[in-house]
Amino acid sequence: MKIVISAHMDLARPTMSINLDDKKLSGLLDNFAGVFVSYQASRKTGVPVHFTNYEELDYDGAEFVAKSIDKDTLVIVVDTILEKDINGKQASITNAYGLDSEWKDLKEMFKEKMHFIDGLFEETEDETWIYGNKHKLKTFYFGVPIPGTYYHSTELEIGLDAIDKITELLVEVIGWFQQQ
Repeated sequence: MKIVISAHMDLARPTMSINLDDKKLSGLLDNFAGVFVSYQASRKTGVPVHFTNYEELDYDGAEFVAKSIDKDTLVIVVDTILEKDINGKQASITNAYGLDSEWKDLKEMFKEKMHFIDGLFEETEDETWIYGNKHKLKTFYFGVPIPGTYYHSTELEIGLDAIDKITELLVEVIGWFQQQ
């Protein structure tokens, strides 16, 4: 199965920068926590990653990528999700399109680590809508949990050890799909 990762890299205003030191990433984590996880997962698996722009506007980056990839490709959209929305699990999978035959087995395989949200968690508010609904590609949302109650808070922090653990989980998910 062909697989690509898509993660938006645009920052919402008024943020001018985010910070990275030897222990944590801090600032507006939506979606640079996802960018860091995507980069590492791509390096570990060889799966291409597209860092898209304009997710905060009209999804122009996802539109561009969707038009440039083979229609048999699975697109894993890596973005953030609030910790409070994933019931204590390591990460989340939701907004699945075209995965009818794989969904049940995926849930069974990763039920201990992943929080699965059936149906559409954010129906039209992320790139899965472009890839899955508009362009009819197989896709799902891989949610990297971030603290807090507001996605665009500029005062969030995530440890690099957490990013590394979530990366390993995404690598496992990619490996599972590669074996299908």
